[in-house]
Amino acid sequence: MRLGMTTLTWASMNIDAYIRHIICGLRQLRDLVNSVNDIIENRIENNLKAVSRARLIDLPQNASYTVSDFLSIQRSHIMSRAVNLQNKNIEIESAVDDLVEQIKSYEFESPDENVKDEDIQKLREHYNQFMYQALLHSAKNSMNILKKRIGSRGNNIINSSRPFFEVNVHLIPPFVSLSPSLDEIQDCINKSAQTILSCYKSVNDWKHRCSDGRPCAFSERITRDIELVRVALLLTGCIQGIRNTVTDYLNSFPKVRSPNACGCDCRFDNF
Repeated sequence: MRLGMTTLTWASMNIDAYIRHIICGLRQLRDLVNSVNDIIENRIENNLKAVSRARLIDLPQNASYTVSDFLSIQRSHIMSRAVNLQNKNIEIESAVDDLVEQIKSYEFESPDENVKDEDIQKLREHYNQFMYQALLHSAKNSMNILKKRIGSRGNNIINSSRPFFEVNVHLIPPFVSLSPSLDEIQDCINKSAQTILSCYKSVNDWKHRCSDGRPCAFSERITRDIELVRVALLLTGCIQGIRNTVTDYLNSFPKVRSPNACGCDCRFDNF
């Protein structure tokens, strides 16, 4: 367009050829913009949204679990989600590569006007950061869902979810105890949180490379996030809030002496 701005006038002889050249250039630019928008919207942004909304925990509101069943169910679910996250990660990385190739294949008028390598690197880092943020959001959301479900109460109409764990009260004279214990329940929750974080070890970070040339995992960056660490700490101590309540409830039962302590056998023999 520089020729029309500096040299040509409406009285020039080659004005028609210039206009056809401009229209052809605008058509090529339009095709490039449409192709770039298609890759960004359908192959990058849609996959990023799917990753961000991924729930790494399976918690139906109308189900209760034993400690062993809960761990096995969640590990199976998280492993399947980890495979899906890595597939989405590969799709996004491939889409970014295709986006770069589309931009680099565009023919500029001047040979000096080419796409710089540093601009390509910035574009890759831009979408790599978006991928990291999507994975981080899925981790925080999954842990918050688990924390909210554990802290739910099913004794009112508004919140009618079933108890999270199946807990029995056992009489072991002279005391009354829970089975499983609160420590066992807390350990189960801690292992579930660790399993959530471990699933990101299978999602390759296409920005960073290890010393041996292999791609690093996103887990190294995700586990260093301060907000996620805070959520994990709250989750690993979520049972402490009800420990005193449970202890008071167990202490409300009168102590029961064993039959031997009462001398029942001797009384029976005397009878």
